[in-house]
Amino acid sequence: MRAGYGRYEITPPLGVELGGYGYYLQRRARSVLDPLYARAVLLEDGAQRTLIISCDLLGLSDEVCGEVFERVAPLGVEADHVMLVSVHTHTGPVVKDHEGCGVPDAGYVSGLAEMISRAAFLAADDLCEAEEMSFVSRPLGGGQAPSAGDKAGQAKHGFAVPPADTGYTYNRAIQDGPVDRTARGFIIRRRGAAPIALSNAACHAVFNAVIPDVSADFPGEVNRLVDAALCRSVFLNGTCGDIDPAEKSQKSRAAFARAIADVFTAEEKPLPLTVKSGAIPFELRTVVMTAQERHEAVQATVARHGGPDEPASKPALVWEKNMLAREGELTGREGIRARYVILGGVPIASMPFEGYTRIGQIIRAVTGREDALVLGCQEEMLGYLPTRDDIEQGGYAALESTYLYRRLPVVPGEAERLGEAMGLALKDILSEA
Repeated sequence: MRAGYGRYEITPPLGVELGGYGYYLQRRARSVLDPLYARAVLLEDGAQRTLIISCDLLGLSDEVCGEVFERVAPLGVEADHVMLVSVHTHTGPVVKDHEGCGVPDAGYVSGLAEMISRAAFLAADDLCEAEEMSFVSRPLGGGQAPSAGDKAGQAKHGFAVPPADTGYTYNRAIQDGPVDRTARGFIIRRRGAAPIALSNAACHAVFNAVIPDVSADFPGEVNRLVDAALCRSVFLNGTCGDIDPAEKSQKSRAAFARAIADVFTAEEKPLPLTVKSGAIPFELRTVVMTAQERHEAVQATVARHGGPDEPASKPALVWEKNMLAREGELTGREGIRARYVILGGVPIASMPFEGYTRIGQIIRAVTGREDALVLGCQEEMLGYLPTRDDIEQGGYAALESTYLYRRLPVVPGEAERLGEAMGLALKDILSEA
């Protein structure tokens, strides 16, 4: 097996709107706290090449991803063998318009695919023989009790409240809900070149809170710490749709990043030098609502936010018009493609959603692999993928979040069904290896 690493800066110019918080904040970049990068690892096993790219962005768009796939094709990597994900920082530019939560800068977006692709070509130039590969994992502890002010703000917005001494992260969708408190990673040592280190944990990249400054948030800090240890770092964010920091502060961000980076001090499990990759197709089911049902849902949202003139009401009103214009397209079925990389026998799976922790739990249970890395924010995100319990309690992800993406809500149980389907597919793939 051969492995190469490439990194290319994708920091936007000052003045672009930053995304991830709403509504209609007009939060424009005034400075750069830390630069943004696309980080790529190119893996070659015989004639097969696999590319993993992690971008310091909130998310991507189909147009940018399609252009990246075309640009990297000359490297001998087909689209189904490219795992293209984002770290989901909320202090970076938006690439896809999310109503009320950020407008893309056309000039920046037009050159983004080329910048991301350059990281892949740098990885190809860096290809060299891998001497050994290992897997590492360790529990994430620490954290602080949240302040009363944080609790009040979270309760106001309908999210769960972190209990005292909860650790660095908590489940914001379900009170005392599941949290994956494990950091996982790979170390690829190469002949005559610096090791490559891939790390993974799950949390919304919102430790910075609402600031007008460009930053990769905690993923950027993880990469800086690992890079400083003479490795070539790639952080891969997990299924963070229901996971938030218990305390949003620079101090907590630094501590959480250090806890993740310390995974590389854990005992190493040797792995065979093999890689396999591909796609897992899935048919997503969405709720087909009548025009009257959509109107009633929107009116309930508008009333909850205090009237049609309130900023938080506008995304719902825009969504209703968009759905009406697309009436004939709303079939309730949508084909998607998840991705997988089997690295040294350890599965890495990604999905185009802000996935929930429960999805990863199901995948690990079905495959019998607690070491599996499960990633969200693949390619163009299709929004949250909430679990049945969050939908039944009428959580933010169940309906209101879909306004931002101009999509219909998913059928209850789709998150669990996707986890089961991905788990079964991975189990079959692993049995063939």
